[in-house]
Amino acid sequence: MRDKYVANRETIRQLRVTDKKAKYPWRKKSYYCIPLKQASMEISNEAIKIKKVEYELKLSTLLTKKKKKNWNEKVPKKNKSATIPNLSKEDLKNCNYAEIVWRNGAYWFCYSVSVPEKDTSSYAFKAAGGDLGEIHSVTVATEDQAFVVSGRAMRSISQFRAKVLADLSKKMSRCKKGSRQWKKYRQTRVRIRQKTKNQLEELEHKTTKEVVSFLEEEKVTNFVIGNVSGIEKYTKKNRKKKRKYNKKRRQQLSLWNQGEIKQKLKYKAQLKEISMEETEESYTSQDCPFCGRRHQAIGRNFICSVHQTEIHRDVNGAQNIVRKKYHMEMKPLLSVLYKQPVWYKRFLSIEERQKAKHPKDQPKKEKSIAARTA
Repeated sequence: MRDKYVANRETIRQLRVTDKKAKYPWRKKSYYCIPLKQASMEISNEAIKIKKVEYELKLSTLLTKKKKKNWNEKVPKKNKSATIPNLSKEDLKNCNYAEIVWRNGAYWFCYSVSVPEKDTSSYAFKAAGGDLGEIHSVTVATEDQAFVVSGRAMRSISQFRAKVLADLSKKMSRCKKGSRQWKKYRQTRVRIRQKTKNQLEELEHKTTKEVVSFLEEEKVTNFVIGNVSGIEKYTKKNRKKKRKYNKKRRQQLSLWNQGEIKQKLKYKAQLKEISMEETEESYTSQDCPFCGRRHQAIGRNFICSVHQTEIHRDVNGAQNIVRKKYHMEMKPLLSVLYKQPVWYKRFLSIEERQKAKHPKDQPKKEKSIAARTA
């Protein structure tokens, strides 16, 4: 913890050279992150063992023992370890750092694994565009291929969370603050927030992993996405946005998790040596690449009344986004792949659930649960 505190002070010292508003660590913390170095762990592919020591005598026992004369006497201790199984099924040989993090009422074990850089020098230049949305969280398109990932599950979880939290806040306002019933409602609110946050993080990771895997298979070197930052802000205070969107649409925009998806896409693309850029994306879903005119999309499809061409509106938007940065030829799409992230336990049979609970009694088998074709 001391090393982490010193590193934070050094970072703030460097930031204050250009930004005088940056503050040194000053807030009192109730919980601290516990860093674990490689020397304090025994790492194998099956599990990570954290070394710990347990003393036979408690501190209160030592302090109350007044007749003890020799305080320099060594206290008997036992060397023990806490085992954390490798649930991610990743290669842990290159793990050199871990942390125990306190987050929303629970401790989380986080570790880092060094990944070798991929050599992409032999790849020819190839660009792809990405369109972020609510119904389809990410749409990726190259010259002749397209990949669409559904985001309906994430939107459903966000709407459920907003509805439940609003109901709990209404009930808490009718109770006396600090009462037994008020504390029950508060515990329920914390539990709902943590549960939905875990579900959204899982779906975001699965979505971005599928997108980056598609870019890697197509050997894409440059990935351009539309910049939608600020579209969900001040939808009620801004008069222009308030006239444009109704109450339901404003709530959908406020709950949109496009920032988290963009952040995860950025670092995962960087691991695969894919350059990620942003550009302005206004009217990309309505511009026709053939005639250059602007047509209103009907439903989920974009139809050009001049050339009588029909294409998915999000795919058209992704292709127009990359055309703002790089040249892309207009070719007919060979295929459009639709996928959606799924929950692991939801699509397992009863026998598979029993195997997951007791993996030692069953032979080891590799399971691919990343996504399923819609």
